[in-house]
Amino acid sequence: MRAVDRKALLDALADELPPGMVRFSSKLVSIDAIPATSGSSEATVLRLEDGAVIRAKILIGCDGVHSVVARWLGLSEPLRSGRSTIRGLSVYPSGHGLKQEIRQYLSNGIRAGLLPISNTGIYWYLVNNTIPQEKVASADPVKILREVTENLGAHLPAEYLDVVRNTDLRNLSWAPLLYRNPWGVLTGKAARGTVTVAGDAFHPMTPEMAQGGCSALEDAVVLARALSQAATPSEGLAAYVAKRRGRATWLVAVAYVSGWVQQGGTNVHAAVGWVVRLFRDWIFFRFVFPRLADTMWYNCGDLVPCKNHTE
Repeated sequence: MRAVDRKALLDALADELPPGMVRFSSKLVSIDAIPATSGSSEATVLRLEDGAVIRAKILIGCDGVHSVVARWLGLSEPLRSGRSTIRGLSVYPSGHGLKQEIRQYLSNGIRAGLLPISNTGIYWYLVNNTIPQEKVASADPVKILREVTENLGAHLPAEYLDVVRNTDLRNLSWAPLLYRNPWGVLTGKAARGTVTVAGDAFHPMTPEMAQGGCSALEDAVVLARALSQAATPSEGLAAYVAKRRGRATWLVAVAYVSGWVQQGGTNVHAAVGWVVRLFRDWIFFRFVFPRLADTMWYNCGDLVPCKNHTE
C-alpha cells in the first residue's frame, strides 16, 4: 500500500492550475439554475456567503460529505455508521525507522492502525464505536490525545502508543464516520443539467477499504473524459454519473460491511462474540477480504484529447 500526505497531494494538484484559479474562504450558500435560451447556453449562478455571485457554465460539487451541491441535487443525506475515527499524523524529523507497511490492531470495540507516509511521517488512526465523550473532546486536540492514550487505546501495544504520543496536535481530529446509503448512490439524482458532484459529495464512504480519496481521483478522470467526448456539457455529466454509479455503490457497501465485520466482534462477549471473531479471523480475513481488496486494483482508463466544447 502506498500512502500519500493529503497536503502534498493538494499542493501538487493546485500547482497544475493557472495562478488565481483557487479562491479561499468562499462558502457556498445557494445555487440557481438558469435555463438555456436562444441567445445563451444553460448556466448556474452561485451565491457565496461574502455576497459574491459567480455564473458558471458547469458546476462540479466537490464540497465534501455535507455538500451543498448534493443537497441541491436532492441526494439523500449522509448516515451515521455508529463508528467514529480519530486520525493523527506523527512527525519524526530524524526518521522513524519503520517499514512501509500497515499495522492494524483489533481489540475491545476498537480498530487501530499505523501507516508510514514518508521517512519522517506516520499516519495513525483509531476507530471506535461512537461515544458521548466525543462531543466535548473533539474540539480539543489535547483531550483527544488523552482519550486515546488513557482510555480507548490504553491497552494497545507500546509501539502504537509511542507513535500517538508523538502526534503533531495540528493534525489531529475526531469525527463520526458517515456514508451515503448505497441505494441512494445507485438511484439518486447525481446530475441535473450542468451540475453534478464528485468525491465525498457524491459517494461518502467509511474508510475501511482506503478508497475515499482514490475514488475521487477516479471521478476526476472519468468526468474529464466524459466531458471531452460529449456533444454538450449536460450530456457529458450524465455519462459520467452513469459510468460511476455502479462502482461507487459497490465501494460504499463493501467499505461499510468490511468495517462492521472487522470491528463488530471486538466488544461482544460469550458465545456470540466468539462466533463473530471466528468468522472474522478464519473466514473473512482469509477468504473474503482478499477478494474485496481486489476492488482497489481498478483501471478507470486514460484521459483523452478534448474533441468538443470549443466554446
